[in-house]
Amino acid sequence: PNLSMFKMEIKADLLLLNGIVMTVDREFNVVEAVAVKYGKIIATGTTSEIEGLKGKETEVIDLEGRPVLPGLIDSHLHVVGTGLLLSQINCRTPPMASISDICAAVKEEADKAEPGDWILGRGWDQVKLSDHRNPTRWDLDKVSPENPVWLTRTCGHIGVCNSLALEIGGVSKDTPQPVGGNIEKDEGGEPTGLLEEGPAMILVRRHIPPTSFEDTVKAIKLASKAFSEAGLTGVVDAGIDSTTMRAYQRAADEGGLSVRVNMMLHGKIGDETPDESVNRINDFPITTGYGNDLLRFLGLKLLIDGGIGGRTALLREPYEDQEDNRGILVMPVEDLQRRVDAGNLAGMNIGIHCAGGGAMDVVLNAFEQTNKKRPVKGRRYSIIHAYQPTEENFETCRRLGIVVASQPSFLYYLGDSYHENVGDERSKWLKPHRAWIDNGIKVAAGTDSPVTPYLPFPSLWASIARKTEVLGTQMGTEQRVTREEAIRMYTIKGAYYTFEEGTKGSIEPGKLADMIVIDRDILTCKEDEIKDTVVLRTILGGKTVYEA
Repeated sequence: PNLSMFKMEIKADLLLLNGIVMTVDREFNVVEAVAVKYGKIIATGTTSEIEGLKGKETEVIDLEGRPVLPGLIDSHLHVVGTGLLLSQINCRTPPMASISDICAAVKEEADKAEPGDWILGRGWDQVKLSDHRNPTRWDLDKVSPENPVWLTRTCGHIGVCNSLALEIGGVSKDTPQPVGGNIEKDEGGEPTGLLEEGPAMILVRRHIPPTSFEDTVKAIKLASKAFSEAGLTGVVDAGIDSTTMRAYQRAADEGGLSVRVNMMLHGKIGDETPDESVNRINDFPITTGYGNDLLRFLGLKLLIDGGIGGRTALLREPYEDQEDNRGILVMPVEDLQRRVDAGNLAGMNIGIHCAGGGAMDVVLNAFEQTNKKRPVKGRRYSIIHAYQPTEENFETCRRLGIVVASQPSFLYYLGDSYHENVGDERSKWLKPHRAWIDNGIKVAAGTDSPVTPYLPFPSLWASIARKTEVLGTQMGTEQRVTREEAIRMYTIKGAYYTFEEGTKGSIEPGKLADMIVIDRDILTCKEDEIKDTVVLRTILGGKTVYEA
């Protein structure tokens, strides 16, 4: 670049020199150095070129050959849930190898708690447990008879509770099945403690004391710090209420927000009726794009099915060994359409959780219908998760400009249960990133934390390797993406999803100086080493917000 004018007139606030800087520009150019002024990138090039922008007050970081990436963007997660999980029982495998391990952790918490206090945890996956089954009320009753217990499965679509919690929720053998949910019952009709999907889970969850405003602010700050340490500089928080948005403002005002956030409003809160949802959406005071570089409003988030790991995602065909189970549609089609139309007419971007193929068909039809009321093309509506597309789905997405918000981490952390639940052949087509990209559809990556850990490099690696965590099962080699494509999914495609590709997502002059320094070159290292990448420094707007 011609830097003679810069050298005469301007000196940088920050220089990064002697590195392997992956710009993620259109050509995926790799340079040695970057210059930053007023929080934005002003030049990239060789170290000798960029050194000319050094002034008396310039901070200089000698990268000593280390790689630099644009700050990573998680296109779909839950910030408060991630922050709160840090203070709940971690039921994941590892560390939990069995139901008895989970119960021991519950007992430890119950022994410290006052009678009546709720014991909360999250993260189990029955396929990874040595018992190879879900926990039940009877497991939990043995270790917590005086404290209600609520544990959420890793997917977030199934919960298990003890008998005391069922009693508090008024759930018995006589409780009718809620529309869009399922109360699992044994052969005698007794509830097992397992509640599937929101309409069933809310029967008990509504009795858990709500998180206070101050604790919500604290959770946001905790999660923000954790994200910075992991190399995330941007996230989409999918599905929050207006009070949480106010908590974000408080966290930002107090200097506790070190990650850029795009907020999405819940399309349905609790057991809200369609009329109540529509009125709330209509009364919401802002629409897509409102905010600043740190905190913005993206749009409306809806959910219509569950997950494949818990066999609640709505498939087009039955689950393995369950001819009568194709999953759950958690919201009637007509209710979904009313909420989609309300968001559309209010000018909102809309993203909808649709894991199974049957759910994808429902959602894309809803987008087709609302498109007749107000055009969708160019407004970057999204399908979230999107495991099982058809050629017809590809065509609809191309025509309407739909973006896919996908979580490659599911293939790694949840893939073993997926493989068991839909079989070898169908599992090869779950999250087919290669096919999405080849069909000209933008794919943004993420983790859906706390469903899977927010760490971006295992997720980025999973889109390349497509292997499961426990058994190392290959989940469709033909759907692998290249390393450059995987990086783009976590950077510029995430920025595109939120209409910010002009300001972030790559290291180019004029863009926000969001960058991370890492310990290995993920373009050339051994493939399986990508997931173990360590973040050494995270820079947000030219300021270091984390240093190892």
